[in-house]
Amino acid sequence: MGTTMSQTAASLSLPSKAVGLRVADVTLAYDSTPVLKNVSVAIEPGEFFAFLGPSGSGKTTLLRFIAGFAQADTGSVFVGSKDITGLPPWKRDVGMVFQSYALWPHMTVRRNVAFGLEERKVPRADINERVAKALELVGLGPLADRRPWQLSGGQQQRVALARTIVVQPKVLLLDDFRAPVMVDRCRKLLQTRGRMHASSAETTGRPSWPAGTTYARIEPRSGRLRGRRRRRQTKGVFR
Repeated sequence: MGTTMSQTAASLSLPSKAVGLRVADVTLAYDSTPVLKNVSVAIEPGEFFAFLGPSGSGKTTLLRFIAGFAQADTGSVFVGSKDITGLPPWKRDVGMVFQSYALWPHMTVRRNVAFGLEERKVPRADINERVAKALELVGLGPLADRRPWQLSGGQQQRVALARTIVVQPKVLLLDDFRAPVMVDRCRKLLQTRGRMHASSAETTGRPSWPAGTTYARIEPRSGRLRGRRRRRQTKGVFR
């Protein structure tokens, strides 16, 4: 009998308790150019949320701030009740799949996925098991010994996703995730035994996310968030 998606997700030991994500009053500027202005957003535990808008509107900048790769002039970010604003990226329990994928070209698919676990000094037996299950989840088990340059763009994106989920983050950030099928897989990954175990946010320039996703559209002229599918606490300006 084959392994189902939910069985694989359960075996990855995702967080046992769902947590929410909250960004509060974030303002960020590059030099004198404002990018985010008094932005606040609350993402519920287990919710899949998409920021929709044109290039340059601040979607990626917001995700980089949440992940710890950009510093804001003012504002805070919380995972559950914990303020993670001052923590470095590796201590935030936040995983981010970048637009560029950022794969190591000299490493195999298996080694790329294992890298974060090796840095965390996880026992080798656990690394091997978790990497195998992550690759199975994204459908790349048979390609584990290939290198990134031997893969298609879509396959490289799946490697980046596997590398992120294998470390079991509480929050999953997807920057311009281009494959609707993989977005749907991400949602299924978060569903284990009928319960959601993480919050996830995506940025995209078009509505590629599956039905049921909560979203906010960023208007090109005003930069304000509009058209949320579900009522949530959201305010602020993206530029």
